[in-house]
Amino acid sequence: MACPNVPVVGRSRADSALRGAQLKLRRDMTLELSQLTHQVGTMGSTLAERQQTYAGLADLGWQWLADFADQGPVLRSAADLIQAAIPTDEPLDLISPLPGVPDSFTVVAADGSQIQPDRHGPALYHLINIGSLVYRHGSGEAPEASSEATLGYAEDDLYENGVLVAGNLLDVRRDVAELKRLADACQAPQSSPVAALVDGPLVLWVLQDLPGGAGSSKVKAYLDQLERIRRAGAIVGGFVSRPGYTEVTRLLQLASVAGDVERCKEQPGPLERLPDRSVFTKLPPGARSALFISPKAANHEYYTPRGHQIYFFYLNLAQEEQKPVIGRVEVPSWVAEQAANLDLIHGAIVVQARITGDYPYALARADELAYITRREREAFESMVLTALLKAGVSPAPSPKASYKRLTRRGY
Repeated sequence: MACPNVPVVGRSRADSALRGAQLKLRRDMTLELSQLTHQVGTMGSTLAERQQTYAGLADLGWQWLADFADQGPVLRSAADLIQAAIPTDEPLDLISPLPGVPDSFTVVAADGSQIQPDRHGPALYHLINIGSLVYRHGSGEAPEASSEATLGYAEDDLYENGVLVAGNLLDVRRDVAELKRLADACQAPQSSPVAALVDGPLVLWVLQDLPGGAGSSKVKAYLDQLERIRRAGAIVGGFVSRPGYTEVTRLLQLASVAGDVERCKEQPGPLERLPDRSVFTKLPPGARSALFISPKAANHEYYTPRGHQIYFFYLNLAQEEQKPVIGRVEVPSWVAEQAANLDLIHGAIVVQARITGDYPYALARADELAYITRREREAFESMVLTALLKAGVSPAPSPKASYKRLTRRGY
């Protein structure tokens, strides 16, 4: 409402006072931790009880691996129907110890990060940064570290079928860029075996969420890079840290009801929600589990017809006397079905993890090289603003962005 009795200068002061009051109100309205004290205490007790329950269930799961060790072949068809891990010819309770590794071998790893497009910002763009590391074991050479950034700002970069490239669409672009970086590195002549490591699963998990037929073209681009790695004579594995999958425990529940799919669906068993990794905490240090085939629909629809059917196993990366550190490793069929290839990816991941203690060193460094810090983001935004001004464009964030920047300054 207008204030005709307040002079212009007075209005300016009033506006400043109002803005100051808004800022003070914003600073005073922080998270009320006192409201959460009871809830956090209850959460702690609940998680402690759950941990004890899971420990008992993990023992049961480990026992079932032994009880149904030879049932894999008869469970395959039923397992596929309920999205359970699909058994291979290996016994379900197989424990494969840490294999020997060559005196010299090369590990190549890549990871990526991105800046999502922001429609409230001064310009619409996205950025993908890929970090990679080449580590030549046994050579005495320092690892080769690099990073490569790609800016998307043209109409064709920003949109696919009228949809802004953001969220899952940008995630898949990053995934393909990571694998391409690995494939490029594998093309260089090498005097030793090469193991390429991906941070995360090899089965693209976001395919089902992509609009229209985008999934098919994305997975084709991804599989093209897998094929380049194979043709280069290298091997590849996707490493998943602290995996939350329940595919093996679902298989064990199926085995416990003699493969009865309907009964398994209607009557959740005791291992419901128990992560696979809990069962495999009993693996000895450095050992892997049996091989399984991924039940993901994308694996059947896209990967298998192209000769890249995805297998997986669980692996204890811990050293002797340490608590188990369970990871999941995904490999294509041309790695899984060749004993030497499988041993190399198994051994290479464990050897790499023992550099850091519990995580493959090359992947850790690739993540570090890919990560875009807050300071780097701010410096890049300044570059963008400067470029826009030089080009005669008056950059202006949306009112919402301006207000957020004002009220969150210093936080």
